[in-house]
Amino acid sequence: MVEGVIRILMMGFFVVIAGMVAGCNSDSLGQGGVREYYIAAEEVIWDYAPTGQDLIHGGPIPEPWNGNTQWTKLRYIEYTDESFQTRKPQPEWLGILGPIIRAEVGDTIIVHFLNRTNRYLSIHPHGVRYDKDNEGAHYNPPGEGSMVPPGGSFTYTWIADEQSGPGPNDPSSIVWWYHSHVDSTSDIYAGLLGPIIITKKGMANPDGSPKDVDREFVTLFMVFDEADGEERGLMHSINGYIFGNLPGLVMSSGEKVRWYILGMGNEIDLHTPHWHGKTVLYNHRRTDVVELLPGSMVTVDMIADNPGTWLYHCHVADHMDAGMMAVYRIE
Repeated sequence: MVEGVIRILMMGFFVVIAGMVAGCNSDSLGQGGVREYYIAAEEVIWDYAPTGQDLIHGGPIPEPWNGNTQWTKLRYIEYTDESFQTRKPQPEWLGILGPIIRAEVGDTIIVHFLNRTNRYLSIHPHGVRYDKDNEGAHYNPPGEGSMVPPGGSFTYTWIADEQSGPGPNDPSSIVWWYHSHVDSTSDIYAGLLGPIIITKKGMANPDGSPKDVDREFVTLFMVFDEADGEERGLMHSINGYIFGNLPGLVMSSGEKVRWYILGMGNEIDLHTPHWHGKTVLYNHRRTDVVELLPGSMVTVDMIADNPGTWLYHCHVADHMDAGMMAVYRIE
């Protein structure tokens, strides 16, 4: 009888433990700091060439894009606090991308999301750890944060665990995607996408950036389809800019510069970013061209020791002709 009672008690103990484990959510996993972000989705008019000029070759934007560079987009906009009144300044080179979400391995990321558009949206992260309600992707069975209605809000909680951070052969920080995932294709083409950067434990500055890097840039190579496949609406852009209109890729001579290179889009989005004037270190090899497929996330390092203004572009011939080009400057 005593043995039977012990067995019942032990069974009850394991049931309680199992319930505790099952009830654990993302909030209880992070062992580091907490990083909070206030991000709204908003409708904007986006201009792929705000100067109206082909700044690579000189002269006006060529046909068929001349006069067709402004389109209605949706963007992720960062604010300073829960009032969603004061925008947080962003580097001009981020372009159409949403704000950089940063964390050090071990941190908890809390994103307060406000949907100011007229459609259901979400924020789905790559790479970080989350439970079902914080996945931000609409499919069966749906989680609570999978569809945020117009005017609605949701607070996502993600964990930058060890498997979110750099691997044994990676540099001290790596890049991941985040994007809306209700109607994923439509949401991404609308402009709802941005970067997550995770830094190795012990290698992060207070703001989450890596200690061993002087400057960082994030660049997205993507053909935004604005007119159902019509050439005038195929915007072969870097961070949402064409024909050299991407501003701000400026660095100082001697700096260690980390480039986070992203690809997204369709079967035409096979890109080969190429730097003139410098090489980069990528996967423990030297190159000046990297390969991108849709959804790709690549991190490379450059020593900026060749002063000048240099071309930075996709090396796919059709994409060059359509304006997937920018310049970077080493001062």
